[in-house]
Amino acid sequence: MHVHTGLSTRFVTAQNAHQVGLLVTVEGEHPPERPPINVSLVLDRSGSMSGEPLEAAREAALRFLGFMGPHDHVSVVTFDDAVCTEFGPAAGNDPDAVEAVRRIHEGGSTNLSGGWLQGRTHVSERLVTGTNRVVLLTDGLANQGVTDPQQLEQLARGAADAGVSTTCIGFGPGFNEDLLRAMGEAGRGNFWYVEQTDQMGEIFAGEIEGLVALAAQNVTVDLRLLHDAVAGVMFYQRLSIQTPEPNHWVIRLGDLYATSPRMLGLTIFVNDLDVLETVQVAEVRVSADVLTAEGVEHRVITTPVVVNLDGADHVEPTVERTLVRFQAAKAREEAVQQADAGNLDGAANTLRVACDCLARYGDDAEVAEEMTDLAAEAQRLAERDYDAAVDRKYHMARAMAESNVRMDYKRRIARRRPPKPGPTGGPPAQP
Repeated sequence: MHVHTGLSTRFVTAQNAHQVGLLVTVEGEHPPERPPINVSLVLDRSGSMSGEPLEAAREAALRFLGFMGPHDHVSVVTFDDAVCTEFGPAAGNDPDAVEAVRRIHEGGSTNLSGGWLQGRTHVSERLVTGTNRVVLLTDGLANQGVTDPQQLEQLARGAADAGVSTTCIGFGPGFNEDLLRAMGEAGRGNFWYVEQTDQMGEIFAGEIEGLVALAAQNVTVDLRLLHDAVAGVMFYQRLSIQTPEPNHWVIRLGDLYATSPRMLGLTIFVNDLDVLETVQVAEVRVSADVLTAEGVEHRVITTPVVVNLDGADHVEPTVERTLVRFQAAKAREEAVQQADAGNLDGAANTLRVACDCLARYGDDAEVAEEMTDLAAEAQRLAERDYDAAVDRKYHMARAMAESNVRMDYKRRIARRRPPKPGPTGGPPAQP
């Protein structure tokens, strides 16, 4: 595990103060030997999943199973108004698991809690030194069993405390994105949104790619402000943040994969100093349970935050660009709230402002793609083209992807994908 801290300082002349942008980046390495995976696939087979959605879910589950080996554990659970264990728990490469998935057919209502609870039970029975996870796919609302969102979130949090994480995959317009995102966050897993059936396989692949590249678990950043002139901080991302005491924050980043870093972006506000000088304003302590060849090792890396506060700007473009992207993610969530309240013009303006803020970094391909999407979605809002059942899910998923630095996922759900090249690699083929 490697920890990097980037700093970008701006001097605010009117206030005679400093703003210190801080970007904490945690990177992981592939463990010498992949630890075993213990997973329960919990699939919604309610009536609304019939036809193409259920077929896509079956194919995605089969793709998922293709990654599993003899040292892994897997179970397959389906739910409608009833709950059924279709397979396992057993070895991950058991061919009977494939046959069980192929036999899944549609049913009735949506007993989401019953399916999740059954999956959690199977995973809990065979805990491994590695990943123990319930992967839940649904396209509907919980209308059987436990239906209270707060209770379901608490159940996911309790399972995570006991070593079983939860990933939630929501498909189509009918599910409760607030519930599934909350369960994924409280369950220390992931939340994925699938807008179209042809994205299903890629989303499942993204989940398993993360599991097989797991580098560390329970990554936590402990931030302490240490200078009297520090007035406070502003966080840019939606994360699990606790404040055990004044000027002390504990931020949980969850699992770390070797394929993508985890980042934390914030601004530290420093009031007028008696003496302009280089000072330590804070301390960052990153802790995690790192997977090694010998097992799991708890590691702690402490880094002082030392800043040159000399009344001048010391701008670091990489830090600034990342923080602006996090701000754009927040703008999407703000725009959703405005649109839900009926203020479509306000939502459109919020997205336009975010797009304008990104413009200075438009030579970056990822930033340029984000600007294109923000501008197009702002235009749709201005034209009163807003479907709350679909569009809020899209914006929240894009915001989460940007905030959590999941660029592959953001590409997978993009509504505006670049055209595919022609058969000889030249201009795009004409329709």
